[in-house]
Amino acid sequence: MPKDEEFLFASGRIKVLESRLLSRNVIERILEAEDLDAALRVLGETDYATDFEELESIYDFEKALERSMKRTLRIIKESVKDHRVVRFFTLKYDYHNLKVVLKSRILGIVPEYLSTLGEVPLEELVKLSKGEGDAGVPAAMKAAFNEAARLYEETRDPQQVDLILDRALYEELNRLVREIGHEFLKDYLAALIDLTNIKTVVRLKYMKADFRTLEKSLLPGGTIDAGFFEDIFQEPVQALIDALSSSRYSEVIKEGLENWVSTGSPAVYEKLADDFLLGILRKGLYKPFGLEPVAGYIGAKENELKILRVLMVGKINGISEDMIRERLRDVYV
Repeated sequence: MPKDEEFLFASGRIKVLESRLLSRNVIERILEAEDLDAALRVLGETDYATDFEELESIYDFEKALERSMKRTLRIIKESVKDHRVVRFFTLKYDYHNLKVVLKSRILGIVPEYLSTLGEVPLEELVKLSKGEGDAGVPAAMKAAFNEAARLYEETRDPQQVDLILDRALYEELNRLVREIGHEFLKDYLAALIDLTNIKTVVRLKYMKADFRTLEKSLLPGGTIDAGFFEDIFQEPVQALIDALSSSRYSEVIKEGLENWVSTGSPAVYEKLADDFLLGILRKGLYKPFGLEPVAGYIGAKENELKILRVLMVGKINGISEDMIRERLRDVYV
């Protein structure tokens, strides 16, 4: 396990970066802005000013968010010797890209919406999708990609791509966290998996999916055993709420799932789940140095991008302030 002292320099830089995260007051000003132009003027006063100024069209706002996140990751990498904590957060972008290139191959189209936040070069992923054996892609990702491609050819079911690559991502995250050996990341990942599995069970129930699909969809590594979800799968959602009412996720479960049942939308559950995970990350605010401030800040930055994404989509589409507010995540500081 890395020692706290190894993150001394990075933690110092992060304390400065934390001061540039958007405050609740700034988020409120963007939310209450009368139109998109007014919202952009508020952003022009923040650390995002340059990123948004470079956009040719506001509809490309994702590019601005990605530029900001890429800059954050570069700063962190420059500040730490052990890049594994950064890899914990960037791995999902590579697996997202794996999905995109495989689905694009299936559809016979040029890959779009590839993330630049992963660590595997995009050109190597494209080579992999074309079947070139010398593609510079890690062995675990190659194996997952080939298995997903094989299963699709066998079943012609595009859902298999998501199932195989999602499981491969979380298996790799579990291996990485065991290798790092830090309780903070172990706790965060276990909570992420538990909350994702709870969402998966409810979603599959509404889809009237079969038991075999549930087995394939549950992610490994959580604190709630797969057997629990399998036993309760045939029961009403209320049984799941009751069974987890005394767990650490009780507030997320009660409000989030009850709202899902009444509205048919998982939006409130997803918001509360993200807020719960942010609460774990906030431990990084209270340590002067160590892995926690580093992981906490990276997660906080990702959370901030989710907030901005909700705000920008809401403003572009003229969604009411109240509806946007319902979907806004909490802030880190």
